Amino acid sequence: MIPVGYVDPRPDALERAGAAASAAPTFSSPSVALAAVAADIALVVTPPDSRVPLVSALLERGLHVLVEKPLALTLADALTMVRAAERAGRQLGLVQNFRYLPVTRATRELVLGRRHGAPTFATVLYIRNRDGWAPHLNKYPLVMEHPMLLEQSIHHLDLFRFVYACEPQDVTCTTWNPPGSPYRGDACVAALIRMRDGPVVVYEGTWVSGSDTIEFQWRTDCEQGVIVQRSLFGDLSEGERAEADLRPVPLAPAEPFITDSVALLEEFVLACRAGQRFGSDGRDHLRTLALTMACAESAASARRVSVPDFARQHGLDIFA
Repeated sequence: MIPVGYVDPRPDALERAGAAASAAPTFSSPSVALAAVAADIALVVTPPDSRVPLVSALLERGLHVLVEKPLALTLADALTMVRAAERAGRQLGLVQNFRYLPVTRATRELVLGRRHGAPTFATVLYIRNRDGWAPHLNKYPLVMEHPMLLEQSIHHLDLFRFVYACEPQDVTCTTWNPPGSPYRGDACVAALIRMRDGPVVVYEGTWVSGSDTIEFQWRTDCEQGVIVQRSLFGDLSEGERAEADLRPVPLAPAEPFITDSVALLEEFVLACRAGQRFGSDGRDHLRTLALTMACAESAASARRVSVPDFARQHGLDIFA
């Protein structure tokens, strides 16, 4: 993928983009950019509450579009863009780059190969102190209603669908915002997710930790053994029930946020060229977004929410 232009309404952002990639011109609006350069793919990383007109216009102009997650803040808006892509015959992909980490691929292979039997339950812990005011981070999560759920947990919820190759049945979730949080909305999530024909997942995540050290563990208990990932980008182990110690699982080298992003981009470009379905496309993302929104609904209503029923209530029969 060769950049042919950068678009941003902020002059300071365009100045940084021009300095970092002087070979590609910069523009203050998409319409000006499309009139000046020929492009096949648009990468959209604008805030998720204002994407419908932009993404729809890009698709109508014949571009394939790759969008940062979440696609939208409502299922209705997300469906509008998915339908626009289908009408245009263009690819609409989502940046679910964690699917492309070597550790994710290895875990999925162990699970689907039934190396230790079928997965029965999983526990996932993600603890981080994310400074929302850090200069290199986007600022819109500071004012979102569910910043942790929609900007971070959505990655993990997507991985449950991908690694276990099954869909959610129902979810019981609570969210909250601890004292001292820089976020307006809830920065903590705790959820119990029952996967259909799959494991029960107990998930806990926060962006407001008492420590600046990131802690991550994803443990999958299976019928005859266990699979454990102890860091975000690696450290995978496995073992049988009778074994005292877990064995490391060999992984290909990975540079965080680079290896996975490159793999995602390569697959997206290949799908665009070959006219094949991209694995993390808009239609697939509707299921991850429905699960995420069902978590928010469960937190608001203080009850267990059926994810397929929740999706149907919003006009989406996507879990048949």
